[in-house]
Amino acid sequence: MGSPEAEMIARRGVAAEEAAHKEHTNRAREAAQLGAELLSAFESNKAFDRADLKKLERLEKLTRRIRSRAGGSDDGVSQGNAPTDLGASLMRLAELSDELRKAVEKTSRQVVSAGIIERTNELVELINQIRSIAQR
Repeated sequence: MGSPEAEMIARRGVAAEEAAHKEHTNRAREAAQLGAELLSAFESNKAFDRADLKKLERLEKLTRRIRSRAGGSDDGVSQGNAPTDLGASLMRLAELSDELRKAVEKTSRQVVSAGIIERTNELVELINQIRSIAQR
């Protein structure tokens, strides 16, 4: 048995890790929600407005935080088969953000997931592509 102080420190550490994982999961849920909202707004309006660009920026920040927490970095990962049409890109964005949410929810706090890092890299690349298409 360890000392009571060591046990308290260990419990606090576990509680902090659990809180960080919960925040990580909430980010993934918000990312999935934003992806769905962007697709829905585009399907309704057939346009991409300033509010949608703000949501896209928020989605990018969330995605980068998720990637960082998962152990990934800002490597220049390029996706060669990305859709070039705005509607198809937004559909892929919604699918990918939902896949990311599911992967984060399934992954425990002790696991580093290459799948999550791969999805976040693809999402960041897709976000950049959507931004460039929308600004044309």
